[in-house]
Amino acid sequence: MDIKEYLEKINAECQHIFAKTIVDYTESLGKSHHLSACIFEYSEFLFDENEKELLTTVSAQIESSTLNATLGLYRQAFSSLRLAFEMALGCVSFSVNKLEHYEWLKAKADIKWAKLIDKDNGVLSVRFANAFFQDLSPHISEFNERASKVYRSLSEFVHGNNETWTKSGIQLKFNKDLADHYFEQLFEIGEIILFSLSCRYLNSIAKNDRETMEFLSTQFSHIEPIRVLFGGPKE
Repeated sequence: MDIKEYLEKINAECQHIFAKTIVDYTESLGKSHHLSACIFEYSEFLFDENEKELLTTVSAQIESSTLNATLGLYRQAFSSLRLAFEMALGCVSFSVNKLEHYEWLKAKADIKWAKLIDKDNGVLSVRFANAFFQDLSPHISEFNERASKVYRSLSEFVHGNNETWTKSGIQLKFNKDLADHYFEQLFEIGEIILFSLSCRYLNSIAKNDRETMEFLSTQFSHIEPIRVLFGGPKE
C-alpha cells in the first residue's frame, strides 16, 4: 500500500467516526460550540489587547479539541483541551501579573499550573476572589478542587498513562466511552473557566455591557452573587 492509499484509508475511517459522532452527539456539539462562543464573547469586554487575544485563542483551541474528538482523535482532543484550560486560567493570572505576561509573550517564561491553582495565591484562591469579587469567596474552594481534579484527568492522556492506552487503544475507531468522557471534561472546564473569568472581570464590566452576557446568568443561576448581579433574586 502506497502512502496516498494509506492516508486515504485513515481519512475514510476518520470521516466514518465523524459522521457517527455528529449524529450521536448533536446536542453536546452544540453546547461545545456555545461554550466556545461564550468565551469569545467574554474576550470582547477585556480592555487589554494581549489578554483579549489570549482568550480568543482559548476559544479557538476548544473548537479545535472538539474537532479532534469528532474525528476519533481522542488523545489529541484531551491534550488540546488541557492546553485551553491552562491558557484560560493563565489569562486570568496574567491580568494581574503583567511582568510575567510580557515575559511569556517573549517566550522567556511558561504558564505554570501549580502557580495558577495555588490555594493561597492562585486565580482560584480566596485572596484573589476577595480582591475582585469578594462575594464569590465562599465558592472558591469548590472550584479549586474541581479544577485540580479535571486537570489531573486530562493530564493522564497528555502523559500517556497506561490506563489511557487501555481505554483508547492504538487503533483509530469510534469510542463511545471516550467521547462521553471528552464532553464531560469539556463542560466541566467550561464552567470553571467562566467562573474564573467572572471572579476576575465581572465586577469591572459596565452594567449595560453585562446585560448582553445572558449566558452567565443562565450558567450560574445557582450561584447567588452572580445571579443577583444580573438582577435575579436573593435566596
